[in-house]
Amino acid sequence: MTEQPTPAARFMSFGAGVQSITQALLIQDGVLERPDAAIFSDTGWEPQGVYDMLDRVEREIFQPLGVPLYRVNNGVIQDDVLNPNKMRGIPGFTASKPYEVEVVDRWGICPDETCGWRKLRQVKIDSVDEVEGMSLFTVVTTDLSDMAGLFDSIVMVPKQATLRQLETQGAYWTPDESAADDSDVEVNPALQVAEALRRAGLRRLPDEHMACRSTGVIATASHTEIRRDYGMLNRKCTQTYKLQPILEQVRLLLGGAVGEEKICRYCEGKGERVAPWRAKRGETEIAECSVCEGTGTISRVGQPPSGVWAEQWIGFSTDEIGRVSNRGDTRYSKSRYPLLELDMSRQQCIDYLNARGWGDVVKSACLGCPFKSNAEWRRLRDTDPEGWAATVAFDKAYRNAPGMNHQRFLHASCLPLDEAPIDVKQAREWKPSTVTDQVYAARLKLADEGDPDGCSPYACRSGQAATEAAA
Repeated sequence: MTEQPTPAARFMSFGAGVQSITQALLIQDGVLERPDAAIFSDTGWEPQGVYDMLDRVEREIFQPLGVPLYRVNNGVIQDDVLNPNKMRGIPGFTASKPYEVEVVDRWGICPDETCGWRKLRQVKIDSVDEVEGMSLFTVVTTDLSDMAGLFDSIVMVPKQATLRQLETQGAYWTPDESAADDSDVEVNPALQVAEALRRAGLRRLPDEHMACRSTGVIATASHTEIRRDYGMLNRKCTQTYKLQPILEQVRLLLGGAVGEEKICRYCEGKGERVAPWRAKRGETEIAECSVCEGTGTISRVGQPPSGVWAEQWIGFSTDEIGRVSNRGDTRYSKSRYPLLELDMSRQQCIDYLNARGWGDVVKSACLGCPFKSNAEWRRLRDTDPEGWAATVAFDKAYRNAPGMNHQRFLHASCLPLDEAPIDVKQAREWKPSTVTDQVYAARLKLADEGDPDGCSPYACRSGQAATEAAA
């Protein structure tokens, strides 16, 4: 069966943030057509303001329009992340435990005068720009400890290679003809080393030397530093807690059947097991199966009928054009971006909301999302004491995980959240406005002076008419 030329249904992915509420109001104002449903995927960790706004939109916009709002979920993310029997994660920042490392401040020549590597270090360069005391191999490699590796990896001969072997190898060496200019022309490495051996009075490569570790140099001055290794965990939460439940609901609404319950093969129908990642660490604790959620059975929502597909509304504004992609599309779900069609930026959405009496929209993001800016952390701390306290408590519980050597943190500083420098303003909080911002501000001023009470949803106070051109 071929794909239908038009969608069987239109669904809005509703996040209860600035852009999605703007779309809801545009539907109410008749700018956008009425969708068949809106879908909100609940991670269980949104700010209370998001849930309050969700209730208000459903009560004041969706219900009068006859648009059903489906609230779906795939578990409570903060509980799952802390549950060692579930492989759930957020993109937290990581830091190793502090460790001591020795840093060399100054190198000196190997004190053993019989060391052949010392003699090679003392070979001088034939050059107009010769630097007093610099050896051939200081130029060849900037890493003073890599002299032995130079002979092994570049020359590709045994460590005890003789002059004759080096010269024979050099005779068969072919330079790289792709050099852009004379400065890129390669030096014959075998003959280069052979010449260095001659100047050092050696007939073969030196024996290994323990004092300088076959480098010809030793550290003569050093100090110790305390260091930590930093990183960031993979981002999987959006796929697990947002996209999966939304797509499952889409399949249901398009006629996908709920499959027959089958015995969970991971726990053999028992509803509990030793999680395999814990078994690898030698742990034997039996707990609820993370696949069947303790039920012992699994049931999946099947695909909708062949050729049937839905138009999925996504609230990206013009400043998020870099996020637009069809990689998330499926056979039964195709993306559409109404705000891009209307050429609306986030700032224009905010102004539209304010004009319609829907200002102060809380950003839709998990309370403990590590991608929060300092401004967002401050806002949480200063406006939602209960949410802040719960997030601080989560951050402390999140610190250590079984099987991980590194510690985990919600803030990029890798400090406990209640100690992190969130009062430091980041560049994006004070950087100057762009020309586009200034032009838009001028248009707003002109519109306000000409008709202070007017706010047409078709122009959104920007002076630009809405277009039907797809982004």
